[in-house]
Amino acid sequence: MGNGKKLGLTKRAILIGSILIPISTYWVLRMEIMSGNVGGGGSSFGGAQYTTCLSIFFNVVFITIALTLISNLGRRLFAKSLLNEDEILTIYIMLSISTGVAGTDMIQVLIPILGHAFWFATPENEWESLFFPYLPRWLTVSDKAVLKGFYEGQSTLYNIENIKAWIVPLASWSLLLMTLLLIMFCTNIIIKRQWIERERLSYPIAQIPMSITGSEGKGLFKDKMFWIGFAIASSIDIYNGIAYLLPTFPLFVVKYELSYLFTSKPWNSMGWTIVAFFPFAVGLGYLIPIDLAFSCWFFFFFSKVQRMIASVIGLHGFAGFPFIREQSFGAYIGICFFAVFIGRKHFKNVLQLIFGKNDVNISDAKSYRLSILGIIGGWLFIIAFSLYAGMSFWAIMSFFGIYFLLALGITRMRAELGVPAHDLHAMDPSVVITTAIGTRHIRPNNLTMFALFYSFNRAYRSHPMPHSLEGFKIAHQIGINESRMFLATILGGFIGIISAMWILVDGFYRLGALAKISGYAVSAFGREPFDRLQNWVFYPSTTNYPAVAFMGIGFVFTILLLTLRTRLIW
Repeated sequence: MGNGKKLGLTKRAILIGSILIPISTYWVLRMEIMSGNVGGGGSSFGGAQYTTCLSIFFNVVFITIALTLISNLGRRLFAKSLLNEDEILTIYIMLSISTGVAGTDMIQVLIPILGHAFWFATPENEWESLFFPYLPRWLTVSDKAVLKGFYEGQSTLYNIENIKAWIVPLASWSLLLMTLLLIMFCTNIIIKRQWIERERLSYPIAQIPMSITGSEGKGLFKDKMFWIGFAIASSIDIYNGIAYLLPTFPLFVVKYELSYLFTSKPWNSMGWTIVAFFPFAVGLGYLIPIDLAFSCWFFFFFSKVQRMIASVIGLHGFAGFPFIREQSFGAYIGICFFAVFIGRKHFKNVLQLIFGKNDVNISDAKSYRLSILGIIGGWLFIIAFSLYAGMSFWAIMSFFGIYFLLALGITRMRAELGVPAHDLHAMDPSVVITTAIGTRHIRPNNLTMFALFYSFNRAYRSHPMPHSLEGFKIAHQIGINESRMFLATILGGFIGIISAMWILVDGFYRLGALAKISGYAVSAFGREPFDRLQNWVFYPSTTNYPAVAFMGIGFVFTILLLTLRTRLIW
């Protein structure tokens, strides 16, 4: 894992990072979900802000800037930095990982799911007979007396009945999420040399914290262009904040919804069409290769054109046509497979090192062997966990195989493009499996676990795997010991999981899921998987051949474009 000269993960970095993770996690959860009972967040109790919907988390950037300023102040006052640059960057990665797992697409979705089916079951929806027998009690909270305070609020987690009801499900899910992180971070160890040293991918987002700390060049704070850009962006935000507090001031609008302008066919089939000015996206654009920046907006309009063509030929909306989400899934998998294909020589060398057929780099061989053991051990735990929960072996392998392929595709996108967001709503592994083979041939046990696994598959905006690989990029570029960076990512993930679960469950009991918690915690995060499960059971389906075909089209088209990109000068 490398022998960098800088430690990065020092005792004080561990201490400061471990203290900051719960603070940062509370900040994120307070902004995103504990912000008032309104669908979409925000009310008199607070306005919701969604830092984890983006690839770079502004809470982490803010803390990194604060640590850098404090360290610089210490250097001026005491002729000694309070924190070294490598320590600040290590804390940055720890906070990024912890924010990712606490984000709007992971633990924020998990907690509302755990008791939803039992609290909202009625004779009319027939949930009790449909899938209660298949809900593992060690993964859910079924006692309505315990759930009363959770949903109504003005209560406390800290009594023996509540703690006993929650401790086993939270511990079980913590182990599963930690195992997922372990597998993904071990995978990053295997791919990092290929992507960082051989392909030399740009990692646009990783450049930001290094610029803040001054690890690369003179640093942002001495750059006049940075201050000009900062002044423009901050002026807009500050002014809009004043306008929010004083409604007599007109808002400076940075986002426009244009679909209402198109009322006739085929234009009205384009759907949600936003034109926005986001300074952070403009800034990221300067770090993205031109051809990839072009792709961002081209395929946005390409998807709109497909919808219009479907409207012209009378197929818009018919059975899901033109299957934009399915095409997107195929593209994600295509990106993943292409990355594996062009790195095939590296992966062959990895296998040779693991089995002792190539002793050129003994330290690499050791790290690869440990990584493979971590991946194998993680998979064995996932299989045992899911079998005990009632899943079939084929369903386990299919579901988590697709999940890790998507994770690798997302990580590749971030490494090469620095894409501002990557969500892929409504195309998680359970949708792919049920689309490919239908629900008629899938046991209720598997469908029920698919619903519970929605907790980390609703979307992938706050996915932690890319942040881990960006940590390795930072470690490689400024000389941090990569073994210690790996430990930092693991530590950040583990503390982040525990902190987020504790803060959220405590917050739900104090505020109430149906009172002062953002409305979508119940109306979306909790409800969606069980509504989907109800439909799967009530209306058994068979293979959706057109949808599967468009997954294939998305895959092939992506492979074709990536092949042309590597062979032609555009």
